[in-house]
Amino acid sequence: MLHEKDITIQIKSQGYECKTWMMNQERTESVLMFESRRATSEMKCPACGEKVHIYRSGNINLRDMPVWVECKQELCFVVHRYRCTKCRKCFTEDVPFKYPGTRITNRAASWVRELLRGRLPIKAVQEITGIHWDTIHRIHEEMMEDALKSRARALEEKDYKPVRLAVDEFAIHKGHTYATCVMDLDTGEVIWAGKGRSMDDFKHFFEDMPKDYLTEVVAVAMDMNASYNRLFAEKLPKAVIVYDRYHMQAQYGKEVLGAVRLKEARKHQQEAKEAKEAREALEKAGSHVNPEQKRQLKEKAKTQKQKYAELKKLRWPLLTNKARLSNEKAQHLEEILLEHSDLAVCYAMKEDLCKLFELRDPLAAQAGWQKWFDAAEASGIPALVKFAELKKPRLDGLVAHAKYQISTGKLEGFNNKIKVAKRIGYGYRDDEYFFTLIRYLALPFVRSESLNKT
Repeated sequence: MLHEKDITIQIKSQGYECKTWMMNQERTESVLMFESRRATSEMKCPACGEKVHIYRSGNINLRDMPVWVECKQELCFVVHRYRCTKCRKCFTEDVPFKYPGTRITNRAASWVRELLRGRLPIKAVQEITGIHWDTIHRIHEEMMEDALKSRARALEEKDYKPVRLAVDEFAIHKGHTYATCVMDLDTGEVIWAGKGRSMDDFKHFFEDMPKDYLTEVVAVAMDMNASYNRLFAEKLPKAVIVYDRYHMQAQYGKEVLGAVRLKEARKHQQEAKEAKEAREALEKAGSHVNPEQKRQLKEKAKTQKQKYAELKKLRWPLLTNKARLSNEKAQHLEEILLEHSDLAVCYAMKEDLCKLFELRDPLAAQAGWQKWFDAAEASGIPALVKFAELKKPRLDGLVAHAKYQISTGKLEGFNNKIKVAKRIGYGYRDDEYFFTLIRYLALPFVRSESLNKT
């Protein structure tokens, strides 16, 4: 059997020699002691190149990757402090095991990197390794910056410039705090992320981009945020603004179908309430009241409640593509629409709106959208009229979808990855670090690693 007290340490590496190894009684900490064996004659002053002499010695402790389970491993280096015999400059000899700017070894830094590549948050890596949070944070930042710079150099060598972009916002903190992402739709990479969604905030995107980097952009997909629209029109006048289909349909579903559906539902709720109150009034009148009349009022209140409940449950069938509904649900929807003319009109307009996004001829799209807005304004339905009045000035961006079939869909999908990263990290105290993480997660090799793991 091999006993720890019988182990002999003899390590020589890069000017240092280790002969001593210690472990505490609790077996929770282990230390290897290294002493410098460099000859003073080998050392030269880094400033003037003259001879130096040792005037002091000191210790440098570095956290290392553990050898034993649940036992912290440290390396203690006894180093020399030198002074130049000519210019009197002082310096300490290098420790080749040390990761620059930290108190850990290169091996421990590599261990931390691999844990971070496994999508572990900094807090979890800290608990596993025992290394300080700030050190892990620094290693992660350097790792991401190196990857981003390497990717930028590779694209620069190919003389690559983005052609189609997508821009969208996402929430970063509670209390309606937002940030903005810009994605290259052809590569799927996030080329910029910044705090805020106002015009003043988004100006930083154009300031941060390298000169002439956006000269090849021909189309930009976005929602109808006026800040994005105006700045792209000002900074990239040749780029075509394409309004996103998802946002247009989502807004229509909420502001028109949702509003009209709830309005019709409230009518049934009110009628049920009135029928109930009328029946209660008859019951208070006495026994001479016609029982049939009370029964009819009770039946009416029950029927109106059922219709109210049906309309409340009708949200998703109204928003779903009709072709994807089962025969039973489609028939049930038709029956309800026959009883509610305003809702039927809005539903038919929704179907036409979806078909307009399928057009590929800009002239046909121009005529189709104009006809759609005219019909909406002529419907007399307040929610539909208001929606048409707000969206009609954006006609050019809607028609542009016929020529450039792009959307923010890819960016919306990546926003889910941002939400997952935010939840894993329990939020981030440093916004710039978070934005760097977003750009890093969008790199092609990082995305492929995620797919392989799934």
